[in-house]
Amino acid sequence: MAAFALSAAAVAFLANPAHAQSVESLQAELAQMQAQMAAMQQKMQAMAARLAEAEARQAEAVQAAPAATAEPAKPAGDAIKVKWEPAPSISSPDGRFEMNLRGRVYVDAGFANDDNDTMNVDATELRAARLGIEGKAWQDIKYKFEADFAGNKTTVKDAYIQWHGPLAVTVGQFKTPNSLEEQTSSRYITFMERGSFTDAFDFERQIGLGLSSHGKNWSAKAGLFRGSAGSGDAQEGVTVAGRITFGPKVGAAQLHFGGSFRYRDQAPGETAFRYRQRPHLHLADRLIATDHIADSDVFYGIEAAAIFGSLAVQAEYGWLNADLAAAMPGAKDPTFSGGYVDLSWFFTGEQRAYHPDKGAFGRIKVHHPVFEGGPGAWQLALRYDRIDLSDAGILAGEQESVIAGVNWYLNRHTRVMFNYAHADITKAFAPTAKGDLRGKNNADSFGMRAQVDW
Repeated sequence: MAAFALSAAAVAFLANPAHAQSVESLQAELAQMQAQMAAMQQKMQAMAARLAEAEARQAEAVQAAPAATAEPAKPAGDAIKVKWEPAPSISSPDGRFEMNLRGRVYVDAGFANDDNDTMNVDATELRAARLGIEGKAWQDIKYKFEADFAGNKTTVKDAYIQWHGPLAVTVGQFKTPNSLEEQTSSRYITFMERGSFTDAFDFERQIGLGLSSHGKNWSAKAGLFRGSAGSGDAQEGVTVAGRITFGPKVGAAQLHFGGSFRYRDQAPGETAFRYRQRPHLHLADRLIATDHIADSDVFYGIEAAAIFGSLAVQAEYGWLNADLAAAMPGAKDPTFSGGYVDLSWFFTGEQRAYHPDKGAFGRIKVHHPVFEGGPGAWQLALRYDRIDLSDAGILAGEQESVIAGVNWYLNRHTRVMFNYAHADITKAFAPTAKGDLRGKNNADSFGMRAQVDW
């Protein structure tokens, strides 16, 4: 009876007109929602079709475009390389291009006097203030440009390009290939000044064409030169020079042997050559000197050196035959000569660096740099030097000198130098020389230098 009553109540409820109307409304709303969902589904299908069509067109465009229109991101190893030792430099990732910033500063102080009271020096100077670049391009091309701003003027030093092949070909301004000490950079020479004959015989940089080759322990160079960057002459003389070296290793000893020659002449109308020298201090006066006497000359020289650990020996000697420009009938052309021998020792244990493939000394390695708490490198040196500018009736003087030096290397790029020199001068009768009535003079000099290079 209870179930029957509930069923009857439900039928009565549904049969009620108000409730029937509510059901119809719900059914209508449901139908409307279904229609909206169907429309949305059609729109989504249309959008999907358009998206697929766009992707297909993009794929076709990518296939038709050149391969790799955008480079992939480079890994860190492909970045430009920058380093600070031995000089600030940048290079390309493949090593084919490189540029180094180079320079040097030498600050000198000096004192000098002579027995004849022709000079009394107490002065300072900026001996070198150089700045330049060097590097390579396309692997086989080397270049270098360096200018010196010391002395309140600008002087071009090296300015050349060099191609490395079976032979190295150099074009531009560079040193003529003569003398061990001349081919060694002033950054690495033992004393403040090079041997007297190198300056007296006027070894210098000139514009020319050079050929060179080398092996593990030998080198050979030759060049043809005409003028220099600062000459500006309408006519220029010709210089031909060459040098060969051999640097064998014998046991623990590093040896060096070499020889060089140079021929040069002056063009018609140019000032004749002269020969002169100071007593081993750039601030000092020249006490032996000829007048302008030669329109051509020939130099030939020999050189030798040996390194035995911290001990090093170095020597050179050269001869110059001068062809007099206005010789008297029957007059003989003079032959001048000069050379040196020296001994040096690092009592802190370092040794001189030598490059047998260049035939020249290089940068030493300081074991305990000052800037790392060490004492630096200390070197003692002693040299005998001689230059003779008196021959065949020309009495321009003969100078024999003893030079003592102490070098303190704070690190590989910084050095302090102390030099004392005593010079005995004889045969200095020429008006251009500074001898007394007996042709004699004596000079003493002391020099100091603070040096840095990069």
